[in-house]
Amino acid sequence: MNLRHASASLLLWLCAAAYVCAAEPATIERSATLADVFPAAQVQALRSVLPADQRVTWAVRLPSTSPRSVLVFVSPNAAADPPPGWDTVLDRHATVWIAARDFGNPAPSHQRVLVALMGLALARRDYVPTDARRYIGGMSGGGRIASIAATTFPQRFDGALYLAGADDFGQAEPARLAAIAANRYVFLTGDKDFNRREMRQVHQRYRKAGVPQTLLLDLPHFAHHYPGANDLERALAFLDGGAER
Repeated sequence: MNLRHASASLLLWLCAAAYVCAAEPATIERSATLADVFPAAQVQALRSVLPADQRVTWAVRLPSTSPRSVLVFVSPNAAADPPPGWDTVLDRHATVWIAARDFGNPAPSHQRVLVALMGLALARRDYVPTDARRYIGGMSGGGRIASIAATTFPQRFDGALYLAGADDFGQAEPARLAAIAANRYVFLTGDKDFNRREMRQVHQRYRKAGVPQTLLLDLPHFAHHYPGANDLERALAFLDGGAER
């Protein structure tokens, strides 16, 4: 191969490699403190929940196309990356994934809620357009935290995904109940999940409270674990505005 052909081959290889790198979704690490995310007045009020100088780290996965939504995820353990097989679905829905590391079930609940709100603020500031849909989700104990955040601060979200764990929001004043009822909620459990009975009960309480846009996915042979890509697809399609009931 002469020098000209070698140079052309190298150029083609570099272009192909650059295209692959550009097309491949990136998972990055971001860290921030309260002061990096919220105004000073809010930091002053929130420092009793989380030290103002404590740095929180999130795993952020960007979709392969321009984002249309963000999913703030609360893990039951220290992990923060999307479960295996979820990447394709997140790409299909153009969803940014953001989840805090080291804020699993052992962490105080009020800190986990605050860290989820910090993650949402960070994603909205740096990664998604202002009209992007805002979701919160969680698994097991993380689902419980997601349900607390979604119904305590319903104006901050458009929907929620509860995987094998959720808490009832109890009595809510009319304004908050109206905000809760305006959003969409997916409850996912299965016949081998030890939280199945409670998940079904909490789902019914939402319905009885006048929350119409809910989806119960009660899966056969499903235990207490993350769902696969097909069931995540059903959940995100509903949150995005699908009609499944």
